[in-house]
Amino acid sequence: MSSFSLWAAAAVALTVGLGSTAYLWSYRRHRTEVATGIAGLAKMRWREFARLIVEALRERGFEAESVEESLARGTQAELRLVRAGKPWLLSCKLGDGDYKVPAATVAELADAVRFHGAAGGLLVTTGRFDANSERVADGLDLYSGESLWELVEPQLPASTRHEIIAAAQKRSVQTIVGAWGAAIALALIAGFAVPALLPQPAPANDSGKDPAGTDIAAAPTAPAAAPPAAVPAPAPPAPPAPAPHVAAPVPSASSSDADADRAEVIRTVGALSGTERAAWSTASNLLIYRHTDAQKPDVDAICQVLERYPELRSSRVQLQPPAGSSSRVRFFQCKAY
Repeated sequence: MSSFSLWAAAAVALTVGLGSTAYLWSYRRHRTEVATGIAGLAKMRWREFARLIVEALRERGFEAESVEESLARGTQAELRLVRAGKPWLLSCKLGDGDYKVPAATVAELADAVRFHGAAGGLLVTTGRFDANSERVADGLDLYSGESLWELVEPQLPASTRHEIIAAAQKRSVQTIVGAWGAAIALALIAGFAVPALLPQPAPANDSGKDPAGTDIAAAPTAPAAAPPAAVPAPAPPAPPAPAPHVAAPVPSASSSDADADRAEVIRTVGALSGTERAAWSTASNLLIYRHTDAQKPDVDAICQVLERYPELRSSRVQLQPPAGSSSRVRFFQCKAY
């Protein structure tokens, strides 16, 4: 057998190369374009960046009460906007890709919205928000990454957009070339490895002798064995008694990472019917916002999720009724300690 498998090498090269090309060009290229555009925004002056955001928000029904007066208050001030006759507050935070807006900053803007009686607030950053920002962003719209790029891209000059797209395409092509190089290297390894792993056929015996050296033609023929005496078949065994029915325990989905378990609970509960969103307000209190008032089947479904995690099944559950509902906030516990 050949020591190199051309078919195996070609299959690996095409599979890895074409798969990498499709992923990098159709998905990663857009992310590269967004990252390149956000990096360009991060180099702007704060005044220019804020003015660009205000102009982009005009397309969504916002108007600035006084752009120059708002911008003159500095980078830490909230800009005052109006939409449908109601006031809104806007906060712009500039920073590079490593800059992270802390949850405390998000909470400060939420407090300012409530203090001024505004209808809502918007926080825009060229960095990113930390993991707790969503939890404290009550009544705020957060813009970063792709959501920020979708907001400002229509306001950029065509020449700027073309430069960003060209730079993203160039980086994608370089990455694709590297992926094909890796695919060819893997193909060469597979081409040599596959023949070595396949079983080798036994050599043909053309000498007319068996492995012990005896002439096959001259070997005496053994007499045919007499048929065995008939043996009476044993009686079939009695069927076993049916085992008593035991209810199957709820399978555990717990992992060694408590934070990962809490994140999985939020994702699963958030997908239940009637649930708007879920969050852990504390390590042992699950806060659930509802679209509809919770009934017994809804409570049972929530408990079925929690009971899969031994460390979380005794957590307290807080059900927030939907807006406009006359129902009160409901607390319950699926399992006792």
